[in-house]
Amino acid sequence: MKKLKPAIKITGTVIPGEKVGHKIGFPTANLKITSQKLNLKKGVYAAVCQLKGNSYLALAYFGPRYIFKQKTNSFEVYLLNFNQEIYHQKLSVLLTHYLRSPKNVRSLKRLKTLLKKDQQQMTKNQLVLINRQDQPLAIEGKTAAHLGKGKLHRAISIFLFNKKGELLIQQRSSSKMLWPLYWTNTACSHPQPGEDYQAAAERRLQEEFGIKAKLKLHHKFIYHEKYKNIGSEHELDAVFTGISDVSPKPDQQEIADWQYIKLADLRKEIKKHPNKYTPWFKLSLKKLKSSDIFKA
Repeated sequence: MKKLKPAIKITGTVIPGEKVGHKIGFPTANLKITSQKLNLKKGVYAAVCQLKGNSYLALAYFGPRYIFKQKTNSFEVYLLNFNQEIYHQKLSVLLTHYLRSPKNVRSLKRLKTLLKKDQQQMTKNQLVLINRQDQPLAIEGKTAAHLGKGKLHRAISIFLFNKKGELLIQQRSSSKMLWPLYWTNTACSHPQPGEDYQAAAERRLQEEFGIKAKLKLHHKFIYHEKYKNIGSEHELDAVFTGISDVSPKPDQQEIADWQYIKLADLRKEIKKHPNKYTPWFKLSLKKLKSSDIFKA
């Protein structure tokens, strides 16, 4: 996947198509482009679309539709996590990355396989850059999004309690680029492009501790913290709470150590040793009350 510098903006009107995409789970918006001549490399792109003031991540394709044995070029867009009918509406598409050249695909099964690989390539190790209203602006590699002052992106944090009311916390691996070996909340990560906050939280809890639990959104907040001269966290953090007595099975590549601790004892420890804990953990903890444990 190659980042385009600069990104390419295309605007058109959504027109009805053959609806083949619906049959394979990738419904696309076909665009009629009249205001500009496309001088565009054929292939598949990662994109951000603007529709009625909202933005959506997308896959875009420019080239012949081989499935119909066409030789003329078409431009169509698959909006991630989107299921509205938008015929005859204006759609603005910003192409941000080039994924691959066209493939001469003749079967729907093969086309579906290709599109799944395209989406995986677009999402792997990529974060969702956003504005302060949580509207997607682009995708960015995980490391690049955290360098320097950092770029505002989506994140998730999980606070998992046992039935005694104790919080499961972890010590971050020594291999972490930012805040290695600091103590933090149960788990934290980032939604992948096309993945919502809830799904990301449930996925990450299983990946880091092998626990499947019902999680509930507690609050969201934006913070910006710098770590030495290495990089920064600049995140819109969605904080989830949950309760489980399942025995943790920590991923040793992600977690150096872990323990259960009562909130009262944790707050005392943070007061004594504030520099042992991650900044987002301390900020989230201020919004969490003991009574929230049983509302998880």
